[in-house]
Amino acid sequence: MKKEIIRTERAPQPAGSYSQAVKYGSMVYVAGTCPFELGSKTVMHPGDMAGQTALVLEYIGKILEDAGSSMSNVLKVTAFIDDLDRFAEYDAAYAPFFRNDPPVRSTVEIGKFPKGMCVEIECVAYIEE
Repeated sequence: MKKEIIRTERAPQPAGSYSQAVKYGSMVYVAGTCPFELGSKTVMHPGDMAGQTALVLEYIGKILEDAGSSMSNVLKVTAFIDDLDRFAEYDAAYAPFFRNDPPVRSTVEIGKFPKGMCVEIECVAYIEE
């Protein structure tokens, strides 16, 4: 097997030395995805946990589609949020993306994000054969 770098213009471009996603065999590893405006590093929906969560999950869905997978094939999600006291807002926006058989998930509070940013999400998914 050979790893394949996944890159799409339908989601924010990496801000550093990493790929949006890597496909290896039937697995897809999606890097931390942020609520940035496409083509810039402007934070969309500043301070809006629900709006940013939905936007990031939409971006992740596009990355997965371009890798040959989908949100229904997500196995593991790791989310980084700015304030665990806002978990309910995050979870309410997250839940519609995984209505049936949701993936496992870890959520971690992070001390510092760019101004106005509330959430960053990464995941692991599989590709149906």
